Amino acid sequence: MTAVTEVRGVGSALAQALSGAGFKTAEDLAKATPEDLLKVPRIGSARAVALIAAAKEAGQTKPVAKAPATRKPAARKPATRSATRRSTAPARATAAAKKAAAEKKAAEQKAAEEKAAAEKAAAEKAAAEAKAKKKAKAKAKAEKAAKKKSEIETAFKKAKEKVKEKSKKDKKSKSKDKKKSDKKKDKKKAKK
Repeated sequence: MTAVTEVRGVGSALAQALSGAGFKTAEDLAKATPEDLLKVPRIGSARAVALIAAAKEAGQTKPVAKAPATRKPAARKPATRSATRRSTAPARATAAAKKAAAEKKAAEQKAAEEKAAAEKAAAEKAAAEAKAKKKAKAKAKAEKAAKKKSEIETAFKKAKEKVKEKSKKDKKSKSKDKKKSDKKKDKKKAKK
């Protein structure tokens, strides 16, 4: 078992945070998913991918057992070769993390655009409904006003006719009264 502190990029503070989250060995860290590591403080999506790759690399390199004294010591690989191998793995992991972040950002932007379009459509629909409601209300008001005008005109007509009839009756009664009063005057004159 390889300790978490032997993983490249893990210091004592991060080792404590990882061990608090249940990642006590490099093997535990290698088996983890980036989503699991995102729960640990100070670890972002790019760093999570890089740590997993480094943990896998640390788990694969096993300490070399000491050779017996009669054997020749094993030849070491050049330092540049192992350094380049180590540097390409995190670079690939970083590129993958950047690609994942770009895809996530694009998906979020698309979702935001769809949400904005839906909100705009809902607002337009509400505005159209309000306009139709206002138009219907104005139409009903106009019909009510026309009906009231018609009723007033009818009532005015009836009142006018009533006044005409009354004035005719008054004229007739005045002419009858005049004739009666003329007859009375004539009778009085005839008596004198």
